[in-house]
Amino acid sequence: MVIVLVIVSVGLFLFIEALVSWLNRKSFEQAEPETAKGFADLCLPRGLFLGSGHAWARLANSGELKLGVDEFLAQALGGCDSVELPEPGSKLTKGAPLATISRLRRRIVVPSPIDGTVVATNSTVSRVPSALNADPYGSGWLASVWPVDHAEAIKSLRVGERAFKWLEREVERFTDFLAMRTAPKLVGATIPDGARPVVGAALVLDDEAWEEFTREFTHEPAN
Repeated sequence: MVIVLVIVSVGLFLFIEALVSWLNRKSFEQAEPETAKGFADLCLPRGLFLGSGHAWARLANSGELKLGVDEFLAQALGGCDSVELPEPGSKLTKGAPLATISRLRRRIVVPSPIDGTVVATNSTVSRVPSALNADPYGSGWLASVWPVDHAEAIKSLRVGERAFKWLEREVERFTDFLAMRTAPKLVGATIPDGARPVVGAALVLDDEAWEEFTREFTHEPAN
């Protein structure tokens, strides 16, 4: 009787293993290949000021300036695994680090577009870094800052049509930047439809090109 039970148990185990293997194989065969997504159309909210390092500023009713990362940089990185933010009460200097974003094995420092004192940081984006990409102008904001001088803070920033046109040119410049890199792994970094960059294309750059990308696209001239 014991021998029969052992034989039945072994047979049942082998049957389950074969069934799982078959289901996994069918699932793999039926899975559609993942398609690369190109940059989404730009959608810059009204009243948003843009800095040269791809950080934005928006004036709140309290007089503080809320800061974040624009959609170009969010799409170029294609995601956010973690973000380091300044402590409330710390001083920000234009061109100095506002936040450090980590994505896979890459880190990028986003410069502050203004001088000021950090009033608060966004705990949501610290807990759920994906908010930075899902809603860069809303729930993905980074810090709220009291500027040293309100008029001086926004004087050098772009707003309205000027900001939108500049952001369009930055996407075109990034497309050209990718096209100049001829490494085989960069094939497919843009998609044919309007030669738009693929979301996350910056991550396929080699170390040297990555360093150049950060210098070219996240530089904010100091006062």
